[in-house]
Amino acid sequence: MKKIQLYRIALLAMLPAFVLTSCRFEDEDYFDESPALRIEHQGDAVKELLVSAPNGWVMQFFCATDVAQFEGFNLFARFDKNGKVTFAGDHRFLRDGNRNKYTEATSLYEMLNEDGMVLAFNVWNDILSPFSDPVGYGYAPTYIIKDGVGMHGDHNFVVMSYNDNEIILRGERHGAEVRLVKCDRDWQKYIEDTKAAKEKYCSSELTSYYVKSDTTTLYFSGLADGKFLYTDNLDKTKSVKVDSLACVFTPNGFRLEKNNVIGDKKFHEFTFSKDSTCLVNEDGSVKITATWDQHVANRSTIWYLDLDSLSDDLKKLVAELDAALTAANKNNSLAAVGFGKTTNANNVTGLVVQWYTTSRKTTKKMGGITFKRSIPAYGQLAIDCDDEPTADNEMKSKAAEVVAAARNLAKGFVGTYNLTPESYLVPSPVTAVSVDGTKKFKLASK
Repeated sequence: MKKIQLYRIALLAMLPAFVLTSCRFEDEDYFDESPALRIEHQGDAVKELLVSAPNGWVMQFFCATDVAQFEGFNLFARFDKNGKVTFAGDHRFLRDGNRNKYTEATSLYEMLNEDGMVLAFNVWNDILSPFSDPVGYGYAPTYIIKDGVGMHGDHNFVVMSYNDNEIILRGERHGAEVRLVKCDRDWQKYIEDTKAAKEKYCSSELTSYYVKSDTTTLYFSGLADGKFLYTDNLDKTKSVKVDSLACVFTPNGFRLEKNNVIGDKKFHEFTFSKDSTCLVNEDGSVKITATWDQHVANRSTIWYLDLDSLSDDLKKLVAELDAALTAANKNNSLAAVGFGKTTNANNVTGLVVQWYTTSRKTTKKMGGITFKRSIPAYGQLAIDCDDEPTADNEMKSKAAEVVAAARNLAKGFVGTYNLTPESYLVPSPVTAVSVDGTKKFKLASK
């Protein structure tokens, strides 16, 4: 195995042994010993802990960039008492054709005494070492660059604290926090379960989120890419950038690279709430939901109505529209009604109507009537409509009775509704009930 000739700085001079905090340190009678001997004994205890994990450890690894240039990475490590470590991972910076493929690699580790404990990986490992390769990730391993910093990842780590299930490390050169957590399952099962959990709160359709405390609401995006890019306004032209953090996914949610705050509430890791309606921080004081209500008001997505869910007055208006279509042309009948944007030359946003043009119901056309949707408050939808709402060209081509019936239906939805989604984290059917309780409907985006 070849030694890595990488850089080391004297960060440990600023981190004397007493900064290490753990009940384990307090329980063990080291403090009558010399500092060097005390650190040696503590290093032995950490090594014993590393070896003791039957399923090894999940290494939640971060690179020390000023902004979230890279996501966090789940690496896996199993240590033996003879100084060997087996790493595994499936990250996108694996080389030799292994990008995004589950791969294992064995190398060496050691505990160093450098005015503090250092867990060192000074032998190249195909899983860990690409992050600390001084060559830029876009060029490695083709080129060699003198004094490069690569991805600002570390291979030697100061032990900051530890307990039976967790070891907190800090990169010796670049300073990013790296966390080791005992793995409670097979490594590939951990990867599968993490991907399944991510699907419960990440969607290609709905990519922005609320992060809320009892006094403050902010917004963030980028989660699907392992980023936590948050602002004070969903409108990017009006927002002021607040922070940019990397995050790593877990089977229960995700963890940020470092502590942060919203209002006076701290957050570091988010997990599913007991009812799975949101993600919550460690003490439940900060909650995350997708901007699901904003998604319902999205102009481009067509939300189709479950016609059986309509309250009686709305069902009557739908029946009148269906009857008008058939009266105008016996081969026409109503196919679907929704909210969204039509696709015709003079497309309109509002009520979308689809009708069959043949008795066999094999061909459909779409027309629309304008109305506006907005979010007056979290979890509410307001619909507003002109006295004579505009029809698009396809709707105008129908008989006057059809256009009138479509306009009446559009105006029938005017009002303010309380919304209840099946999921607050990804696109899902939404039930709407007017604030006075007289109207009801259910929407689905597919």
